[in-house]
Amino acid sequence: MGTWLFTLIYATTLYLLTTAPEEITVTLEVLLQPLKRWRVPITEVTLTLTLSLRFIPLVLEEIQNLIRAVRTRAINWKKLGIRGTIQLCLLLADRLIENLFLRAEQVASAMTVRGFTSPNHHQVKWHQLRIRLVDQLALVLVVLVCGLRIWFGLMP
Repeated sequence: MGTWLFTLIYATTLYLLTTAPEEITVTLEVLLQPLKRWRVPITEVTLTLTLSLRFIPLVLEEIQNLIRAVRTRAINWKKLGIRGTIQLCLLLADRLIENLFLRAEQVASAMTVRGFTSPNHHQVKWHQLRIRLVDQLALVLVVLVCGLRIWFGLMP
């Protein structure tokens, strides 16, 4: 169980750190094409995914800014008590949400200025999806490692 959890967390982190959000989006759009038969809005889903992947660093930056602001004020947490700590945490959460909405509004304004209307009318292909030899070797390696893990996991 530990190796599965380790693999899930670190493989996902490694994948998100080494792959551009546009490449992830194009790959998902290609893989989800069969769902268009049931009128699933694939383009909207992949656009939302791309925007959320690009928004994650902004969220982390805002959290870091708030942490720095709290540290520079040298707040005595013991003196605040439970009620004061809860009030301060709620104030910080409110400020974080306010800053994130401001950032989201800036992103929306930038998209509007660049002429974005809707995903169906403004579709941009960022990356040509091709499976190269290195990708095939990586897939074979992943299948092999997972197979070995299952094989040795079933042995007494």
